[in-house]
Amino acid sequence: MVLSSNMAINVLKSTGETQPFDRDKVRRTILRSGASEATADKIADEVEKNVREGTRTKEIYDMVVRLLEQEAPAASRRYDLRNAILRLGPAGFDFEKYIAALLAAYGYKTELPPILEGICITHEVDVLATKDGRVAMIEAKLRQELGIFITIKDTMSTWARFLDLVDASKVGKTPHLDECWIMTNSRFSTQSIQYGHCKNMVMLSWDHPRERPLPRWIDEIGLYPVTILKSVDATKLKAFSEANIMLLRDLVKMPPENLEKSLALPKETVAKLIEEAKMILEK
Repeated sequence: MVLSSNMAINVLKSTGETQPFDRDKVRRTILRSGASEATADKIADEVEKNVREGTRTKEIYDMVVRLLEQEAPAASRRYDLRNAILRLGPAGFDFEKYIAALLAAYGYKTELPPILEGICITHEVDVLATKDGRVAMIEAKLRQELGIFITIKDTMSTWARFLDLVDASKVGKTPHLDECWIMTNSRFSTQSIQYGHCKNMVMLSWDHPRERPLPRWIDEIGLYPVTILKSVDATKLKAFSEANIMLLRDLVKMPPENLEKSLALPKETVAKLIEEAKMILEK
């Protein structure tokens, strides 16, 4: 079916829901990657010409990555941040460790605590983050598949655990806690956001809050994981994990000869990895 230019084209989200295609949203996400306005306009126009009724948002995402790779390779890597985060788990990196590093870059004192004792039961807490005298309990939720939301049950469970630990802190059984956060590479359900905001929780996901979601936190300081490198396959990622090198900024700071030894990779390969990492970091 041929659609007239004034008819809205609906695209299919990973959840199975449909939504109108939004060229401006495509353009904004391209600009976020550090691409120029001219490049963003060119790619957004190309995507708009090729999108059809029922096109999956994943297809649009892949189309943008492919077009960006041709126009601005470094921006293409940054645009593909979502997949880089998805690769953390399979690559052997703990998502909570990445979240701790991200918050540390923003001036928080972070730790991955041992099991904490609540009033009723013990709890595994992903990250404790302290800043300006306030301590936050942070639940870091990595979802390996797109379309799997953080539900109201997840949020209520996190809040219940927080309250149990707060009660325990009052009698000296566990450290004092002031705030409850959930940080995720996924999205929150509507009820989850409503409940979290009602309880004054900090809710940070791939698209929430709209003015400063998780990707913006990462982009603003360039805290990209090594999984964003296109030239890194599963074998190299395993080497990075075993060498405890998770961030591009750490990679580029290391002397090449140390990297060669830590990663057990040839000099030429290490040089290419460093070159690609610097390209991505130079916005």
